[in-house]
Amino acid sequence: MGNTVVVRRNTQLAKSQKALRAAEYIRMSTEHQKYSPVNQRTAIAAYAAGRGIAIIRRYADEGRSGLTISGRNGLSDLIQDILRERADFNCVLVYDVSRWGRFQDVDESAYYEFICKRAGIAVHYCEEEFENDGSLASVLLKSMSRVEAAGFSRRLSKRIFMAQSHRVSLGFWRGGTAPYGFRRQAVDKTGAPRGLLAPGQQKPFKSDHAILVPGPRSEIEVVRRIFEDFASRKKSRTEIANDLNARRIYNSQGKPWQMQTIDNLLRNEVYLGHNVYNRRSAKLRQPPVDNPPEM
Repeated sequence: MGNTVVVRRNTQLAKSQKALRAAEYIRMSTEHQKYSPVNQRTAIAAYAAGRGIAIIRRYADEGRSGLTISGRNGLSDLIQDILRERADFNCVLVYDVSRWGRFQDVDESAYYEFICKRAGIAVHYCEEEFENDGSLASVLLKSMSRVEAAGFSRRLSKRIFMAQSHRVSLGFWRGGTAPYGFRRQAVDKTGAPRGLLAPGQQKPFKSDHAILVPGPRSEIEVVRRIFEDFASRKKSRTEIANDLNARRIYNSQGKPWQMQTIDNLLRNEVYLGHNVYNRRSAKLRQPPVDNPPEM
């Protein structure tokens, strides 16, 4: 009889201890200092301390977008540990709904939480105004938070696109490698030049912009020759590429010319003085689309 009581007490103690074991999940992209890993961990630790919860596991995705689970090894590992019954915790602590994800389909966000719930693992959103207890109020507020998290990404994407379009309309380079025969030059907010930028080099100040300027005369002559060979001498793009490679003249990336790279150069309107932007776009991790000319 005494042994039975001891066994029952030990079983109850084990269950009680397990109920207080949690994993924390941290996700940080780059949009706001409010969501720094330190701030998230501090808020989660305070939440856990107030409820007697011991954090025994940590999963993190730092510098990762919340639009999809792709590339988020922390969340993927968390879900896989639960699915494979490797989880030694029974709740997950997250800063708020947006850190769980800014999934554009809110059902996807709910799906990953359901995987946890089905395994008996509750998800706690530590900085939300509601307790994630399944009540009608919490379900409604959580759904609204998921919609708001998805909407934030759409609004942010739109603002970034408008800002980039405005910069391009002012003649600033949109980013990326300069086309063959050009160089990127940093200019300050008044337009005064600071100096040429090497391939891959960032602007010295955040308020600076980059413009395209003519590159070395030798490259300019190569560009003119390419257009003359194609338009006047009727050479094919493959013949032009072979001629350049035979003379050990390589493209802007230091690689041999191909038919496609010659075609790209001939079609690039920057050689006409046109700064074209948004011909093709892929927003919010959606498949790329060809945009109409008026865009």
